[in-house]
Amino acid sequence: MSALISGRKRRTAGSRAGGAPAGGRRRANKEKTKRAILRAAAELFARRGFHATTTKAISRLAGIAEGTLFNYFPSKEDLALYFFEEELAELIRWFERDKRLQRAALPEQLFALIHRHLERLSLYEDFLGAVYLRALQPASKLSPLSLQSQQYHLRYLRFVREVLARAEGRGEIPPVGDLGAYAVGLFHLAMITYRLQDGSPGKENTLALLDRCLKVATRLLRQGGWEW
Repeated sequence: MSALISGRKRRTAGSRAGGAPAGGRRRANKEKTKRAILRAAAELFARRGFHATTTKAISRLAGIAEGTLFNYFPSKEDLALYFFEEELAELIRWFERDKRLQRAALPEQLFALIHRHLERLSLYEDFLGAVYLRALQPASKLSPLSLQSQQYHLRYLRFVREVLARAEGRGEIPPVGDLGAYAVGLFHLAMITYRLQDGSPGKENTLALLDRCLKVATRLLRQGGWEW
C-alpha cells in the first residue's frame, strides 16, 4: 500500500513539475499537428488545387510522415471537412469579438458574416470548385447528405439561429424560427456558388447582389411585401 501511495505522489509531483497533465499535453500536441497539416494542405490546395495535391506533398510540407497524416485524416475529404470546420469556428470567433457588429442591424451583420467568409475562401477557389464537384457524389463525405457534412452545417445553422433570435428580441424582424436559419444557410451557399462564377472586377457583382438581397429580404419580413 505504501508503495502505491508513493507511486501516486511521484506521478502527482511529476505532473506539477511539468505543468499540464500528460493527457493535456498529448491533446495539445495532437491539435498542433492537425493545425500544421491543415496549414500545409491549405497552402498546397491554393497553389495546386484539390486533385493535384497529394497526401505525400501535404505530409512533407507539414514535416510529418505520410502515415502520421493518415492517422489524423484518412482521406483528403476528411481534411477538407476539417478545413471548413476551422473556417467556420474562426468566422464565429471573429463575429463574437466584434462588439460593434453585434449591435448593428441584422442586414449589416449578415452582410459582414457572409462577406468575411467569401473573402477568406477566395484564396482557395480551385479547391472549392473541386469540393463542389466532389460533393455531388452521394457516397462522398463532402455530400450534404453525409453525416460528417451535416454536423458541420448544423453547427453553422445553430449559430445563425442565435443571430436571428437576437434580432427577433430587438423587434427588428418577426419570429422566423429554424426555417429562418435554413433560409440564411441556403442563401450563404448560393452566394459562394455565385462568387465562384463571378467574373466582374473585384467580384463586385457578388457584393452588390449580397447587399440587395439582404435589404429586400429584411424589408419583406418587416412589411410583408416587396415594396422598398
